[in-house]
Amino acid sequence: MVIFQTSADVLNLSLAISVLGLAFLLSWILVYFIMIVRRLVNVLRGIEQSLAKLESFFSAAKDKIENSASYLSVVALGIKELMRYLIERREEKTGGKKRTGKS
Repeated sequence: MVIFQTSADVLNLSLAISVLGLAFLLSWILVYFIMIVRRLVNVLRGIEQSLAKLESFFSAAKDKIENSASYLSVVALGIKELMRYLIERREEKTGGKKRTGKS
């Protein structure tokens, strides 16, 4: 029982082994490539989520600043009127005399 009768049989066997090895190598490379792409997609998804959180934070901060800015003028006007009232009241108590800073 001789498996190899001619040199063509040896060539065909070596070609078959080479093709199987190449197929195994290519499938192994494909598996690693798919794993790399999958990790990359997960990383990009995480980056997108982080950017969405940052965007929502900044939009909320912007809204709060805009609301605060609209109330700031009202508060400043109120403080101005309060200071005017306190100054007038102090002048009434002192009899209209201005303080010179000396006691």
